Parts: sequence; C-alpha cells; structure tokens
Amino acid sequence: MELITLNPSLCDAFKESMLSNQWHISHQDAGQTHLVGWGYEITWQKSSGSVTLRYFDKQGVASVFLEVSQEALSETQALIDQLNARNE
Repeated sequence: MELITLNPSLCDAFKESMLSNQWHISHQDAGQTHLVGWGYEITWQKSSGSVTLRYFDKQGVASVFLEVSQEALSETQALIDQLNARNE
C-alpha cells in the first residue's frame, strides 16, 4: 500500500472522479473522531486494485490521505494529477 496526501479541497472532486472512472464503493463509514472532530472513509475497488480515502476534520482543520494498492497506483495518481491541473 502507498500513502498519498490529498488536498482537502479536492476531496469531493476526487470522489466524483472515482465513480465516473468505474471504481465501485465497497465500504463507507463516517463518525466522530477524537471527541472534537469527525471523519469518514470510503473504499473503492476495481479489478484487483483498491483505494481508501480517509478524511479527518479536527476543529475545522481537515486532512485527507489515500491508501492505494500497487495495482491502483498509476490510475489514482493520474486522477489526482488531473484534479490538481484543474485546480490551478
């Protein structure tokens, strides 16, 4: 698994991108974290690849990272690069 940090402002666009590229949600969970924040995680699968997005917001400070399998790494990085290019 590779860990990739994602800009929190790209989180919604990333989720939409995953669905439009035929990644299927296999797990989703949300809830309170550390008594002062909240978070969620979504896992997508496609063929033998998997990507898990973990979003945490602690007192208004968001952080996002992805856990990406080797099989999904190149496609996931390409999606992130496209989102970064649109965001510039």
